[in-house]
Amino acid sequence: MKKPIFLKIFAGYVLVVFSLAALIFAVSLGTIRTHHINQTKKNLSNLYLTIEQISKPLITEENIEGLDVLLKDLGNRLNTRITIINRQGVVLVDSEITPESMENHRNRPEVITALTGGTGANIRYSTTQRQKMLYVARPLEINGKIQAVIRLSLPLMEIDQLINTLGEHILSLTSVITIVSLIIALIFSHFISMPVRSLNKASKTIASGDFHVRVSAASNDEISELADSFNDMAEKIDASFSELSQKKEELEGIISSMNEGLMVLDNQGRILISNTSADRITGLETTRGRYYWEAFRSLQLNALLERPETSSITEELELDDRIYLLSITPLQSGRGNVLIMHDITGIRQIEKIKKDLVVNVSHELRTPLTAIKGYTETLIEDASGDNKEYLNIIHRHTDRLINIVNDLLDLSDLEERGRQPNLEDTDLISLTDKVLILFKKRLQEKGLALKTSYPHSPPVIRVDPFKIEQMLANLIDNAIKYTEKGSIEISIKTSEQDCIIEVKDTGIGIPKEHVSRIFERFYVADKSRSRSLGGTGLGLAIVKHIVSVHHGSISVESRPFIGTTFTIRLPF
Repeated sequence: MKKPIFLKIFAGYVLVVFSLAALIFAVSLGTIRTHHINQTKKNLSNLYLTIEQISKPLITEENIEGLDVLLKDLGNRLNTRITIINRQGVVLVDSEITPESMENHRNRPEVITALTGGTGANIRYSTTQRQKMLYVARPLEINGKIQAVIRLSLPLMEIDQLINTLGEHILSLTSVITIVSLIIALIFSHFISMPVRSLNKASKTIASGDFHVRVSAASNDEISELADSFNDMAEKIDASFSELSQKKEELEGIISSMNEGLMVLDNQGRILISNTSADRITGLETTRGRYYWEAFRSLQLNALLERPETSSITEELELDDRIYLLSITPLQSGRGNVLIMHDITGIRQIEKIKKDLVVNVSHELRTPLTAIKGYTETLIEDASGDNKEYLNIIHRHTDRLINIVNDLLDLSDLEERGRQPNLEDTDLISLTDKVLILFKKRLQEKGLALKTSYPHSPPVIRVDPFKIEQMLANLIDNAIKYTEKGSIEISIKTSEQDCIIEVKDTGIGIPKEHVSRIFERFYVADKSRSRSLGGTGLGLAIVKHIVSVHHGSISVESRPFIGTTFTIRLPF
């Protein structure tokens, strides 16, 4: 059950007031009682001097009867019981009781103290008087020796009656003070809790969505500072909420206007946000609140979303005869994923038409080009003069066209979707040496040195040997074409994850602005030189695709007139 802060503050004051009242009452009574007892002891000690002067001569004369009469008369007038006890504890004289009927007082605490030369005092119940008594005993010395003990006693009844009367007055006064204190505490608790209640009410108003409420505090203390801080917080929340609402509207407008389908999923696969394009792809009126497997029936999508990796991924996804470029990006909070689906069906259809056109044209061109080359070679044998030069030009360009057609067919084969390489365990060093044999004559003709760097144990890697051979041949062919002097270096290294192949030359290099585009088809950095050397502009594009189908990577470093290094990494 909730307890208001007013009750907590007031209960604290009540506890303090009652505790102080009880403490004051107990301490006051105890102090007053102790004071009266001490004062009584002092009075009895003063009375002792008078009795001592009277008693000494009579005890010296051993006039016990005279002493008894004298002390009885004095005890009645002083309302004090007077007792004289000898060293053996025998009561010689008592002002109220016959000594013969009294016990030996040798073991009384006050008597023991007096016999040692001190002043003994004790409060205890008297069996003879049948009430609580205050006893004060002092030694009676004659000629420097303790001859007896004078004990004076008073009943505590009068002191207790006085204390009870004073206690009633103190209790009445304490009650009045307590009531006044409680009234003050009640008022004080109300004034302290009032601004807190106002803050509580204002915070509930803000929680309900009304950010215009403000709190005022009349006092100039911490509560006033708290009220000012609360008002400042309310203003900032109001401004932030307005800005957030505006940005939310803008974001919803942007999301709704996107042609791409957008969805935000939580970790359980529930769709939190979706736009119109995403709903159109699923064919549902709305997908918000549903699970993604209710909207999409795709094993591929399930596998992508259930992958253990937390990095972004982009894949092509086929749904209902449509092809989408799917991007999955985890939220920064790690509590879901953002899906963006871009319909690329039209792009893929155009690519297929272009690819089919290239393949068909290449196949159709291969036969007439082969015939042209054959007839040209026949004519060259019988030609002379300018005619032979013209025929050689035709022959050279025919070879270039044939190379372009062959490269286009190879590239189309590599780019064919779903086409997998024929993987075999391959000795990479033996494969590289076999490729180098093909270029031995050309290296000698250009006077280029060949350097190789292999590991001690031949690396065996699972690849398509025909495609890797084609890749190496294209890279070495390029290195020889664009190197006039120096060397060609082939190195193979291994790491824990992959095998590293480097093809390095000391040729003309590639300008920095062309490096990022050299793997594009038909792109050449130096068109005139490439044309004169019979280049097709497709060799590096083929290399890039071969590396890609083996899930590897390729990079290039080049400096003009110093050389170029191609680095290929193929996973084991």
